[in-house]
Amino acid sequence: KEKEGMDFKGAVKYLGNRFSVDTSGFFSAKSSQKEQIYLESRRINRTACNFFGKNLLLKDKNGDYFYKDAVQYLKNRKMPFAIIKEFKIGYAPPSWDALIKSLSSNKISVKNMYALGLVNVSKNNPNHFYDNFVNRIMFPIINEREEIIGFGGRSIDGKEPKYLNSKESLIFKKKSCLYGINIAKKYILKEDEIILVEGYMDTIACHKMNIKNAVGSLGTAISEEHAIEIKKYTNNVVLALDGDEAGIKATQKAILILLKFDLKLTILSIKETKDLDEYFTIYNRNGFDNLYKNRLDWYDFIVESCIREKKEPNNLSIEEKLKIVNILYKYLNELKSETEKQMIISHIASKLSIDREAFNKDYINSFKSNRENKFLNYNSNNYVLKNKNIKTDNNFYYENSLIYLLALNPSLIKEAEREIGVDLFKKDITKEFFIRLLTLGKDATSEDALNILGNENIANRIKSKENLYKDNIEEKLEELIIKMKSGDLDYKRKELLNNNLNSIQNKDSFESICAKAREIHLLNKQKEKLHQGS
Repeated sequence: KEKEGMDFKGAVKYLGNRFSVDTSGFFSAKSSQKEQIYLESRRINRTACNFFGKNLLLKDKNGDYFYKDAVQYLKNRKMPFAIIKEFKIGYAPPSWDALIKSLSSNKISVKNMYALGLVNVSKNNPNHFYDNFVNRIMFPIINEREEIIGFGGRSIDGKEPKYLNSKESLIFKKKSCLYGINIAKKYILKEDEIILVEGYMDTIACHKMNIKNAVGSLGTAISEEHAIEIKKYTNNVVLALDGDEAGIKATQKAILILLKFDLKLTILSIKETKDLDEYFTIYNRNGFDNLYKNRLDWYDFIVESCIREKKEPNNLSIEEKLKIVNILYKYLNELKSETEKQMIISHIASKLSIDREAFNKDYINSFKSNRENKFLNYNSNNYVLKNKNIKTDNNFYYENSLIYLLALNPSLIKEAEREIGVDLFKKDITKEFFIRLLTLGKDATSEDALNILGNENIANRIKSKENLYKDNIEEKLEELIIKMKSGDLDYKRKELLNNNLNSIQNKDSFESICAKAREIHLLNKQKEKLHQGS
């Protein structure tokens, strides 16, 4: 399980296949039904991948490439054939129905193509479908088990969007995908380090230079889900996002998220070019090695990104130093190790020439009491009683109750992780506690869980309610998960209703209003199905 980075179910199936043991009866009927959908989805994506791959290499009767523009684009990007083959790169032709015809000939329904985002439906005719990816270089998104779960398409004719990804589906969740993980995982385990870049081309650029432990985030912001995936392989992360203004801000946000998972972070400071792909057009592997050798600890990066114009800390005014210190507080607060916090505080105090004890005292006063009080005021038994004069925040009530349940019964954590994502938590503090609990191993005790929360007072409060969370724990977990999912659907529905009201008031197009109405209808159906299954 640890060696391959598999989840429990994947490990069971792997061992069953290896030793010729039938594991089909190991999982529930509900799981088997889901598995059938997974299998068909993977078959469809695999067939589509073969179609894209054949297009790229298609030649006419004279032996010339049929789609010369696509081949020339890859040549211009210095993409060797070995890399094209390794990453299974292909091409979607300039046709609105080529993929539909190909998949239909393989007995794949248009409905299933649509579910995976391979085709779209006409706004004017709900029975007319057309290819979603047209005249694009295709990058299959492959998970750690070598399963094709989605696609990214790069426009080669200047049409927007430049990059188009598959839509979310049962097998494709963009915010948790690491592009190239199928190739990189064994190198990550070997090096005990992952290099995290921004997208397809940066990932491929690294692999061209034999930097095999690099993966990409599909051009999206680094998320908690990415961090959970990374933790399967290593605790050491080298962030190598774009070096422009947007990239620096993205790196700052990524640091804040990754620290919550107790990951050790260093930053590649790319100043000469916009990104790694462009960097490798100028510099060779030796240039990267120097860049890697001079990578920054995350806290030095934060300081340097704040003082870029000033160049040196000595040139900063008192106000500017205070601003940097205040920015650092929120990062320090994500660290679990008090020793690490104190060492960083000493380092930054020396770097900025400020009083170390004053820095430390201000940090403690600014955060600890505020965070503790925020959680304690919402404990799962007296929250409503303490807030009789305000409308009950039911979502936070359920979030809070779930943290109590999981902390006192850590055997439920993996089941909770399978059922709900981090994004279901609306409050930062419960989200953080959930993330911390996810880092525990399968043999963790309630004492381990309470300790990892990082606050003795909160741990004691939770422990005092132990009797309320020791019976029927599976039923309580299921109930809380349904309540949270239902609350999330209500939240999305309310947002859409407000948006639709604004659309009507602003006299938006009829199609736009109808599209929002369809989304609301879909959410209603999802909620109805959720409660039918409970």
